[in-house]
Amino acid sequence: MSKLSKTTIADIAREAGVSAMTVSRYLSGKGPVAKDTARRIQEIIDRSGYQPNYLARSLSSKKSMVIGVTIPRIEHALMDNYLAQVLSGITDAVLLHDYRVMLFPFNPNEGEANEFVNLFRSKIIDGLVLLKTLHGDERIRLLAKNQLPFVLVNHKYYAPHVHFIDVNNEQGMRLVVEYLVKKGHRKIAFVSGDLRETNARDRLNGFVKAMGQNGLEVRDDWIVYGQFNQQIAYERSACLFSDTERPHAVVCSDDYMAIGVIRRIKEIGLRVPEDVVVTGFDDIEIAAYTRPALTTVRQPIEKIGHLAGKILLNLLRDGIKNPVRRLLKVELIVRESA
Repeated sequence: MSKLSKTTIADIAREAGVSAMTVSRYLSGKGPVAKDTARRIQEIIDRSGYQPNYLARSLSSKKSMVIGVTIPRIEHALMDNYLAQVLSGITDAVLLHDYRVMLFPFNPNEGEANEFVNLFRSKIIDGLVLLKTLHGDERIRLLAKNQLPFVLVNHKYYAPHVHFIDVNNEQGMRLVVEYLVKKGHRKIAFVSGDLRETNARDRLNGFVKAMGQNGLEVRDDWIVYGQFNQQIAYERSACLFSDTERPHAVVCSDDYMAIGVIRRIKEIGLRVPEDVVVTGFDDIEIAAYTRPALTTVRQPIEKIGHLAGKILLNLLRDGIKNPVRRLLKVELIVRESA
């Protein structure tokens, strides 16, 4: 077995003194293998550098052994900290079961109704994780209608055969507003994401509800729609500081928009946090390295991806009938910006 690329299951079985079926059971995790035998097989695999033949496995199982992940077809999508962390979690979960991940860029705003269904019909994928989808997308409805295995991330969708994982966005906004009130802030503005995304709606609703619970006014002219885009948030937040009366705090629906708002505040000659405090949402990796470091709501981004992958694997293995709907807790991370 000097040439690693030519090592086969039969080679491993011969050296381990077991049948090829036993080695196959060990590799697939399907069926019992004695501990001593499993240890001996693994030692040979490690020494030989054996790699599974995914093509052969997919032919024998009649599966592609591929998990599809949709990502928005936007500039710099793969450089997005949030998407990168979710993808890392998904990949870690499915690789443990010999699945590979394939990315499918899509246009969140438009597309053929059967676009996602056709990925299954063409046998390219066995399951699908959907990121950055919009409320009312017909492509999701058709996936559910055909009872295909898919999981939505950060998109609450209550319907039969639809599985999703999200965080408690309203809880996050309540934590932010209560913290700001305790710090003495009462004039608070809000920078919203794209309201076609359910998490943006939940964060706006959570902000409005928390403000009301604390007896604070929500001013329509102090709500800016930054569309989950740093540049748009930078441009549109200028109106918050054009009058003599300005907010003392700006709550943003994600970290990228918060970074854009901080840039705008600095450019008009104000200081963060001395003159205006700013908060974000997500706690992406760069949030701790902005100047000032960003106070934000942390959601367990990589865990979300990992759980999405596990839910999908369970769907593929067991065909879960009841929808899986998970809302994870968030926490407030206090840094320099507020």
